[in-house]
Amino acid sequence: MKKYIYLLLFSLPLLAASCSKDNYDEPQETFRGKFIDKQTGEPFQTAIGNTGIRIRMMEYSWSDNPQPYDMNVKMDGTFNNTKVFKGEYGITPSGAFVPLEEERIKISGTVEKTWEVEPLLRVEWVGEPVVNADGTVDVKVKVSRGTDNPDYQEALAEAWLFVSENMYVGDFSYSPNYSTRISGAAIGMVQFDQVYTIRTGQPGGYNPAGTYTPFPAFSRKYFLRFGARTTRQFDGTNRYNYTTVKEITTIAR
Repeated sequence: MKKYIYLLLFSLPLLAASCSKDNYDEPQETFRGKFIDKQTGEPFQTAIGNTGIRIRMMEYSWSDNPQPYDMNVKMDGTFNNTKVFKGEYGITPSGAFVPLEEERIKISGTVEKTWEVEPLLRVEWVGEPVVNADGTVDVKVKVSRGTDNPDYQEALAEAWLFVSENMYVGDFSYSPNYSTRISGAAIGMVQFDQVYTIRTGQPGGYNPAGTYTPFPAFSRKYFLRFGARTTRQFDGTNRYNYTTVKEITTIAR
């Protein structure tokens, strides 16, 4: 019995120490900024989450071999992290653009950073979507090279007209019924710097002479975004270059 009492008395200080208040201050620094197309100056359009832009931060203030801290970017290429520890970081962005070297940045207070990047592909709307009476929508798009660097001019691998019921639309969120996929033999029809018309409703593969899945007969809003990628992967992940998002309202029929 005496043995158990001694063990209890010994463990109480350890328990109290483990429950003491964390003496580290909360992170209060802000790191924010944006990614823009180096040639056009336009916001760099991307996905959200793992298939978009990843910013890897390595804090070298305390270690030469720190654990990486990753943050993601919004669809319009902007970011805003208000919970960063003060210190010196090695920062490396990764996305569907020509890779950038690690850059050392001291984070203290509010730090703003703009990265000018060369997209692998430049993907553009041509005109506005056309809402058809049969429950489909036609769009015109153009795909061109975004960089003159021959090391990053791989062949087109896949393109999508992504359709979603909400504004967060892309390879990370889309309707499997109303989107249209262009891949395999069909991707060969997409020539750089040419304008093409794509119709919604062919998720199994684009075929101009095939059938299309129409939108429901009632009127409602949908969001469209065109994305294309080359055979190049980054960090083992397929990453698309994107247009902006278009909002349409279907016709009741």
